[in-house]
Amino acid sequence: MPEPLQLWLLLGSAAYLAVIFFMLKTRKLTVKYALVWLLSGFVLVVFAAVPYVVYVLRDLLSVEMPSNLVFAMVIGFMLLILLSLSAAITSFAERIRRLTQTVAILEERIRRLEGESTPPSHET
Repeated sequence: MPEPLQLWLLLGSAAYLAVIFFMLKTRKLTVKYALVWLLSGFVLVVFAAVPYVVYVLRDLLSVEMPSNLVFAMVIGFMLLILLSLSAAITSFAERIRRLTQTVAILEERIRRLEGESTPPSHET
């Protein structure tokens, strides 16, 4: 790998990690979801710092081209992110449904109590 390219990859990976840490610090990202992003950032740093790792993995996994291995890993990472986000959305949707049902029950109770507490009118 050409040295300027390796330097740019290292700088890009470091910037990627810096953004993740900044988002963690400003609480725009929770630790639970940041772990996968941090793992990917560290993998990028390793691949950029020691490109030989990609070639070793390529040989271990019997992949013809190193770029194919990197693309397969990126696709796997994206699938992992999509799966974790789908699980989070499902959990939130269930919590919202339960919360909506609870609010509806409480509103009905309030309406009944307000109806019982109003004095009857004495109209003749």
